[in-house]
Amino acid sequence: MASALSGDPAVTVQHFTDWKTVLDPEFRRNEFPGLATPEPAIVRWIEVDEREQPTGNVRENPAHRPGPEWFGGPKATTPAAKLMGMRRVGWIDDATLRRQLLDCEVLVPLGGDGEPVRSRTRDDRVVIPAYSATVTIPAGIHRWRRIRPRDLLRPGSGETRLDLDPGHALSMAVDFAEEISGIEPEPGRYADEVAPEVSPHVTELATRLGAEYELGGELVVKRLTAVAGWARKNGYELSADECERYARAYARWVRNLRLRHDGRPVEWPADLAGNGLVNHYDDSGRPAPRPWTMGKFQDTGTPSGLFAWHRVVGAYVGFAVGECLALGNGDVLGPMTRQMLRHTETVLRGLPFMNATGDLPPGFPPAPKPDSWLAVALGAGPEAPPNPLTAVLAATMTAGLELESTGLPYQLTVARALTGADGETATAIELLVRILRKVLVNGEPPWPFHAVLGELRKSGQAPFDEIAAIVLALRDGRDIPDAEQIETLGDPASPLAVAGRAVFAAAKRHHDPFAAIQVAGLQSADPPLTAALTGALIGARVGVPGLPADLVGALTPLGLLDNLANDVYLYFNLYGVARSRSLQETWPQRYPKD
Repeated sequence: MASALSGDPAVTVQHFTDWKTVLDPEFRRNEFPGLATPEPAIVRWIEVDEREQPTGNVRENPAHRPGPEWFGGPKATTPAAKLMGMRRVGWIDDATLRRQLLDCEVLVPLGGDGEPVRSRTRDDRVVIPAYSATVTIPAGIHRWRRIRPRDLLRPGSGETRLDLDPGHALSMAVDFAEEISGIEPEPGRYADEVAPEVSPHVTELATRLGAEYELGGELVVKRLTAVAGWARKNGYELSADECERYARAYARWVRNLRLRHDGRPVEWPADLAGNGLVNHYDDSGRPAPRPWTMGKFQDTGTPSGLFAWHRVVGAYVGFAVGECLALGNGDVLGPMTRQMLRHTETVLRGLPFMNATGDLPPGFPPAPKPDSWLAVALGAGPEAPPNPLTAVLAATMTAGLELESTGLPYQLTVARALTGADGETATAIELLVRILRKVLVNGEPPWPFHAVLGELRKSGQAPFDEIAAIVLALRDGRDIPDAEQIETLGDPASPLAVAGRAVFAAAKRHHDPFAAIQVAGLQSADPPLTAALTGALIGARVGVPGLPADLVGALTPLGLLDNLANDVYLYFNLYGVARSRSLQETWPQRYPKD
């Protein structure tokens, strides 16, 4: 009998091949003990030869489902949060979730007695609230226990159920009745923790700063507790370092306010950013340093109306960051950003904060004021021919009071009055406004871009339904290079191509802000403007903390962007100028009508 070793030419050599599994980018093998690779987390199988080289044969997995971040979920930073995300997208079932969660640490609020808080349902069942990560802990909770469910639950007392992340849209109720029976807990295996803003170190620093600057011992301490709560309401937490930096800046700022009130000289450090400060500007355009809120909270605690404060500031900062990245001038506002800011000033000067009729006032838009505070603060800088798409943010913000008279038709009327846009340019503006008015809305979690586009695709409103369908089809090509896909969207000279490409970059790479802005800045349709609009879209969704930190940190005029974004937020906000007599009285000094 011939063998492969005999050299007999009649024998055919058998080639070794194998099928290599390609996993979803969000799945990590061996991250959870005993968890086999779920079939829905497999994208495809690729045939490889004995040298691990692809043979060209591919088998797609029809059961694949993208991971939670791709669907628009928050970035998971703990094992518990990752498991919850995996359950939401169908990678694991309820039994697997419970089995794996038993050994994952959760955070349980502590009561006045130092023990975990417990509550009872209407049917008298014991439920323990727990949180998957520190960022999901709500305002007002400052102490918690880090513990595994197996060591926390007491089945003999009827304790088998956790409410994970209660109060959040993505909360889950998990009952461990089957899994917990017969398990031996380790009662001493836990750690009690406190929020950074009330930690002994930060409290001692805040108390010392109050005494050093003659502010009273409790002022800075109480302020930290308040602003940390405001940040949590926006979905953020303050780190210990951020608490320290803000405490120092706040103490210095309050001391200088008192010195100025008494007519005494005021001193500011040369390095404002290094001392936790940014430049806002007074009604004459003079710098007025303020503590930097890091884009996490509004510094007077004004509640969000239709639009969320942190999303508004994120959109304005994102616009500037995007243009700067495309132009390569990291610390100077580009010409498109300057135009965007002037359009915002125009609506603040020329429109009422509450418009019951939806009609534009006579004389709108008002003539520019070369001596306005914004003109003085901007100073000389790079300019470019007017581009109507730079009015998108200003026009969108005018609907902040959620009146029937100031909906989409009003926003588009404002945009036309600001720019004279018509035809394809008007269509491009409307596309962006339709998306921004959804993404800026107050609430958690933020609207995913693909969900907004999905609504547009089903709307039957041409041409937006077709544009949305095209962008969503490109987004589904997850493995196709972004640079190839983006160039298929329209004539580079068309304003609709600029808008469509910005929407595509944001929709496909929403989970990677730098990649989204970068691909927009490297394509051929007005790269600086496309990158700016992409940055605005991304910033509206993730806020300033979600934008690339190095790009935000390099932006010298960061305080100017924060200042004007805060003004437009307060003006078109049911809880801002509309309810503040003092703001109504001082507003004409800052934004005179003529």
